[in-house]
Amino acid sequence: MSIDKINVWDDPRVQKRSAHLNGRTYGYLYSEPREGCRGTIFLFHGFPDISMGWRYQIPMLLSLGLRVVVPDCMGYGRTDAPPYTLRDYGFKRISDDMAELARQLGVDRIVIGGHDWGGAIVYRFALYHPTLVTHVFSICTPYFAPQPTYTPLKLLTRTTIPNFSYQHEFSSGAIEESIQTHSQIKSFLNAFYGGKPADPAKVAFNPNAGFDLAGLEKFGQSRLLSQEELEYYASEFSRNGLHGPCNWYRTREINWEDEWEYLFRFDEVKERPRLEQEVLFVLATKDGALRPEMARHMVEGGEGAEATLPRLRRREIKAGHWALWERPMEVNEVIKEWVEEVIFGGEGEGDKKEKVETKSKL
Repeated sequence: MSIDKINVWDDPRVQKRSAHLNGRTYGYLYSEPREGCRGTIFLFHGFPDISMGWRYQIPMLLSLGLRVVVPDCMGYGRTDAPPYTLRDYGFKRISDDMAELARQLGVDRIVIGGHDWGGAIVYRFALYHPTLVTHVFSICTPYFAPQPTYTPLKLLTRTTIPNFSYQHEFSSGAIEESIQTHSQIKSFLNAFYGGKPADPAKVAFNPNAGFDLAGLEKFGQSRLLSQEELEYYASEFSRNGLHGPCNWYRTREINWEDEWEYLFRFDEVKERPRLEQEVLFVLATKDGALRPEMARHMVEGGEGAEATLPRLRRREIKAGHWALWERPMEVNEVIKEWVEEVIFGGEGEGDKKEKVETKSKL
């Protein structure tokens, strides 16, 4: 059974816009529902992805009456890719930039969703701008509360999350130094998205080790993208190369500094900040990087979740890391159910007028 999706090169349902936000230019996708707008949703992608990573979800969200805004994150696609200013790639920066974009669009309440790095973004966005963000969902990415002390990546991978060891390679400069031409970028993306090597014993990506960059041009076509889509992705990544996207792996300490300054008090460390918004977490049971055991604390009504996510709903999809493309129908059903029940649910006649007035601001 086929599923509707956005044509990456040209689709009348999507405008490719740009905006100047706090000194940087962002490219973003913008879509308006045909009949009445019930709210606005911002979507965020991960690595190595772009705004079109949500091509299967945009039509479904439009059908629900949502205005859809999907930026290329800093360093990606049509957005600026400053080479040296790492703070431009931090969670605080993109949260403030997206708050400004909402202001420019005349919106004072939004729903936000993310995948991979985008999932990490939405949790922090909700903490930095709690009056703007009303609801949050994350695909694959579990929530980790801000911490009062900094833990270096080397210590983290050695003691608790060895499956993040690949991040050492991604932050080292090796990826962008080796993958530079359009052809190389296309082969890299194809392998990352599940293209099959000629040698069945070869594995391109191992979360505990990194990415094997040898022989990527010999990999078969990934089944998750068409040839046309892969070419579009390669063209978008070729605008500025992979240095900007890899910068996201160099911001761990910057993000902690921002969290310490803006989410904790210097004179007295508070309890870990809580997300008071409704939160949907969708676990991908076969994700090798964001493994299911990383979300053990995210159980509805569980003590671990209650401390930081008091309004959590958790669902599972039998899929790998690229769940948005691998199982789009299942992902869409989960998101649709949550939107209808949690965001738009409970509209009795007595409060219908109030609900409509509230949603008109979303």
